[in-house]
Amino acid sequence: MGCLPLRPRSMALLSFAVAALLHAESIDDAMEGFDDTPAEVVSQSDSKTASDDTLMEGFDDDTPTTSNKTEEDALSGFDDSGSGEGSDVVDETESDTQSKEEDDTSFLIDGLTGKLTQQFALSYNDNKPKNIFSSLRNTLFLDYEHRFENGAKVKVNVRGFYDGMYDVRKRDYTAQERDSLRTEVEIFDAYLEWSVNDSLDVKAGRQVVVWGRSDTIRITDILNPLDNRRPGIVDIEDLRLPVTMLRFDYSVGDWRITPIAILEQRFSKNPPYGSVYNPLPADVENGQLLPYPPKNEHYNDVTFALSAGAEYHGWDINLYAAHVYDDNGYIKNPNPFVTPTLIYHEKSTMFGTALNVLSGSWLFKTEAAYWRDLRYTFTPQKKMSRIDGLAGVEYTGIADTIISYDFAIRHFISYDPRLKQENLEENTYQHAFRISSNFVNDTVHLNYLHTRFGLGFENGGFQRAWVKYDIADAINTEVGFVDYFGGTPLFDEVKDEVLVFMDISYNF
Repeated sequence: MGCLPLRPRSMALLSFAVAALLHAESIDDAMEGFDDTPAEVVSQSDSKTASDDTLMEGFDDDTPTTSNKTEEDALSGFDDSGSGEGSDVVDETESDTQSKEEDDTSFLIDGLTGKLTQQFALSYNDNKPKNIFSSLRNTLFLDYEHRFENGAKVKVNVRGFYDGMYDVRKRDYTAQERDSLRTEVEIFDAYLEWSVNDSLDVKAGRQVVVWGRSDTIRITDILNPLDNRRPGIVDIEDLRLPVTMLRFDYSVGDWRITPIAILEQRFSKNPPYGSVYNPLPADVENGQLLPYPPKNEHYNDVTFALSAGAEYHGWDINLYAAHVYDDNGYIKNPNPFVTPTLIYHEKSTMFGTALNVLSGSWLFKTEAAYWRDLRYTFTPQKKMSRIDGLAGVEYTGIADTIISYDFAIRHFISYDPRLKQENLEENTYQHAFRISSNFVNDTVHLNYLHTRFGLGFENGGFQRAWVKYDIADAINTEVGFVDYFGGTPLFDEVKDEVLVFMDISYNF
């Protein structure tokens, strides 16, 4: 497999990351005794059994652990609501990982917690004047959770943000950018869950359900749309948008069967017209943006999904099926001067599977999905079929460190050459390399992600490196940068841009 040479800044960054990994244990030893108040990591799971709390220990992207565990310990428990993004026996409810122990830090109301974040972002690119300062975002996240005496639980959280940059430099942005990125208030999780009996659990309301095992590439993880408005800046666990669902979890022996009724039809949020991340033309004439930005058609019907999974000694398996609206959609009339332009979404069927095998410090993972009844803008009268596959490996043999590599391919069956007009090839390839490591009693968290498209990395991508530091029990900061690689119209637009960001958060 041919590879394009990495740029000098890529090689330097990768060398730093690898060197940090190899000396992770020695750095911790050297720093021992200098942290008087190590941060204590608390994780609460919605699982009902003790084994659920140790699901795939050592393979959670956020809190890597040491590898000196027995295989039995590492695979003990495969509840879908286990901590982290890794539970793959059955669908995992990622939003449950945000739950916290109710303690004296609750703000005003018992069960109410929150986080206030200030983000600064600076970028350099040739698209003046949208360089230098690019974001001054303030974000408030409020989370309320209450558990009743009968075991039922209600959870509601709300996120709102305001980015003052769109007022400070109002003339530099289109109306669509200001409408999309200046301010927003949204209800995220809002659900009630309870146990009918020892074998049946029910969850109703807005929620996130994660299918599959990969931390970066989505193959079977299709039930929740993504917030793609700032590509590469946010990790995938913070990109998923909750959807209103009615979900049943039924346990039969080693298997858990999960039928889901999807009551709310939502689609991914993409970069607005005028954004540096939107490669389509955005010419302003008489105060109007041409072409007119397309909007999603609205749907009010119910769609359905089903998963079944089980875990055995050293391995687990999942089976998936869904009849849902295709998130990408297509434009029936691509004429940009016809208004309004609508993106239509047809119902498509997906059958998928995921298989994981654990051997010592190695986790081998595979995913596969078959899609049918897909429609595209330049082939609107033709239904297409596609096969997606992924193979990956994770290694936890270095203390407090996870190293992973995933490779995915998406193949069109009966490929139509007209799809090239949408930059869709018969085969699409994606690579994702990730390193996560913790230092200084779990108070410093180093992360590196490199994802590229094309068999030989020729179709663009990005790399992101970031460091999280727990300053105190309630205060933490994050500093990092994003670097983009050209190769497609989207990535060519930002290939000369380097974005540096810093967040500081207060948890209450």
